[in-house]
Amino acid sequence: MSVLLFDPCAGAAGDMIMATLLDLGADLEAVRQAVESTGCKLEITREEKSHIMAIRARVISDRRYQSVSEAVSILQDSSLAGIALENALHALDTLAEAESRVHGVPKAEARFHEIGALDALADIAGSCAARQTLAVERILCRPVSVGSGYVQSAHGLLPVPGPAALEILKAHNIPWKGGPVDEELLTPTGAALLATLVDEFVPDFPLLRALRVGYGAGKREYVLPNVLRGIIADTIHVQTNAGRDHAEPGERVVQLETNVDDVTGEVLGRLIERLMEAGALDVSVLPALMKKGRSGNVIRAIARHEDMESLARIIIKETGSLGVRVFPSLHRFVAERETRSVRLEVSGRSYDAVIKVSRMEGELLNIKAEYEDSKRIAEETGLPLRIIIKKVEEAGWRATGL
Repeated sequence: MSVLLFDPCAGAAGDMIMATLLDLGADLEAVRQAVESTGCKLEITREEKSHIMAIRARVISDRRYQSVSEAVSILQDSSLAGIALENALHALDTLAEAESRVHGVPKAEARFHEIGALDALADIAGSCAARQTLAVERILCRPVSVGSGYVQSAHGLLPVPGPAALEILKAHNIPWKGGPVDEELLTPTGAALLATLVDEFVPDFPLLRALRVGYGAGKREYVLPNVLRGIIADTIHVQTNAGRDHAEPGERVVQLETNVDDVTGEVLGRLIERLMEAGALDVSVLPALMKKGRSGNVIRAIARHEDMESLARIIIKETGSLGVRVFPSLHRFVAERETRSVRLEVSGRSYDAVIKVSRMEGELLNIKAEYEDSKRIAEETGLPLRIIIKKVEEAGWRATGL
């Protein structure tokens, strides 16, 4: 799958996002037309930022918009169409929502004091047009560096991140971090565009095969390169799998782990049952030699990120452990799995049994007998379980035509 990964280690602004997309191969003419149709001009140059050559997209305008309805009209009358127009209107609505929450007024009455310059609207139009012309299936983004300290505004000094940007980060669950400089690195327009264009925010770099790298330059000079980096890459599926019974290849998971030395086998067995019932993807208990020569166990559970807190609580409650270690951003390559029923003859009688069939990219990898059905048939026939499992799996291979 072709993806674009944003790496906002120096934050993000509307012009930086547009410039990054252009450096990655977005259609310049489509972007220019979108910007100019909002009543602005676009200048594209290449600049060096701390020895990194980047595209600088400078929108020129001396006009402002004051209301949501005026901004909507400008976008609707622009050259944008289809998904690009939808994205632009969504980004604008995100800004309006943030301003309304900050100032405590209805969204329709929101006033864009800090972000109402027409060039901000042109940044939105140009970025959405650029996204529409870029041939990637999904956009990912690492946590956003927002800066730190204070920023001068129409209302005086405000802490970083600014109120509107912070509202967008909160409302759209965008992960962020402070620093690395005492400046405002994330603008409200940049936050609104990330909230609109990004399909998934990831805590770290996924497994990638980089195809192209682009840089969008910011206005200011810092001790670090003031650029937004974008990487177009091939990657195995990285989308989350919430709500699915089985994960697909490339699922991002976490590993929970703790050591115990005073827990019985019965408690450990019950713990495994509870963790699996609560959504753990896999659980294992490994024997270990603990400090002072005591025997103990290492408990490990593989889980989706959203389940880790509840599963850690179960581990602590059931075992009395004082803490659970979390190893984040693991990649779990999982075969595509399906269950189906097969019929087999044993001692002159017919039995139905469930098998698990695993594939990867369409290739049949393995067939495994379901334990409970095999156990039932073994009990009814008096044959050893291992013989029944073998017969069930042979029937499964025959049913698949192999």
